[in-house]
Amino acid sequence: MQCGLRRKLADGTLRAISYLPQQFAKTGRVLKLKDDRGEWTDGWIVEEVGLAIVGGDAVPDAHKAIRNHRKQTGDSSRRPKD
Repeated sequence: MQCGLRRKLADGTLRAISYLPQQFAKTGRVLKLKDDRGEWTDGWIVEEVGLAIVGGDAVPDAHKAIRNHRKQTGDSSRRPKD
């Protein structure tokens, strides 16, 4: 399920949207999530839970979307060396 998440920091607040399995998608629940580097970060609070249940095959693959975007825009091309 698509959920709105919040995590407090010393100097502010982080907000994120993420797809979570239904058993974890409960408003007010505090979760530990894995970041881009594969490290676990504790303290994410589920603020909002979407109404639509999305199956595992229907969840967008962010890595695939980024790869496709780079191919379409030429961002994946090698840069000339100076």
